Amino acid sequence: MQKNASVQIKGTQKYPEGQEDQQELLTFGKFYERNGVFYVVYKEEGKNTTDLGEVTTFITIKAGAVILNRKGAVDLTQEFRKGILNNSIYTTCYGKLWLSVLPHKVESDLTVHGGRISLEYDLFIDDKLVSHNGLLVNVKEDIP
Repeated sequence: MQKNASVQIKGTQKYPEGQEDQQELLTFGKFYERNGVFYVVYKEEGKNTTDLGEVTTFITIKAGAVILNRKGAVDLTQEFRKGILNNSIYTTCYGKLWLSVLPHKVESDLTVHGGRISLEYDLFIDDKLVSHNGLLVNVKEDIP
């Protein structure tokens, strides 16, 4: 059964030059569990996100993996498995980027009542290290 949830996303980037950036987004979505696999779905709109338009994000959490799938103004499917390099294409209205991630941490404690997803990974564009990233997604069941 799908449940309504508040979804808090915190992202951090540390660049090789020493700069650091942080983003935070609070939105609403849905989450559910089916056959031992958890799913989180939420929308991002307007100036709070990409400035490109609406994006729907689907996160799939299964044993040892987190799969991030973004559709809409941008298109991306990225799989996070600890220690395994994953390549993908990030498509926007401006063109395509070839992205790779090398996860160092892939953890989730989601239950049918909510929980969190925690990722730490290196991000590469065209095989060049761009940043060391952290992503924390907190999912909290909305209780009517």
